Amino acid sequence: MTHEFGSVVEHLRTHAGDALQAVMIYDGDEHRDLYRREDVTERHGSELEREVLREVRSDGPREAGAEFEGGTEPLRATVRVFSSRVIVHLPRDPESGTTVVLDPSAARNLTDFVADVRADLYDSEA
Repeated sequence: MTHEFGSVVEHLRTHAGDALQAVMIYDGDEHRDLYRREDVTERHGSELEREVLREVRSDGPREAGAEFEGGTEPLRATVRVFSSRVIVHLPRDPESGTTVVLDPSAARNLTDFVADVRADLYDSEA
């Protein structure tokens, strides 16, 4: 994984505070846990990465086709909402991306959250 993530976790904490559960990045078959809250580790152990990444890997970047889905804009993020967590998948390209796991309370301003995090993660590469 060649992308440098610097202070991504600290930045995510400014948006989500204590609601941040975990941050994982992946590139091809490689993945890395950047952050995991202690209680999440106790609850899920080493299964969290595998479980979450399996759920989101099918969400790779694609062009939206229907007008109501955003026309031909690239997919910016997918969100899965569960009773105990919200999973935000931010694909970078077909092989890599970032997954952020949050407490449900953190999903109030989701559009702004996604735009800010994408800008910090990927827009600086242009």
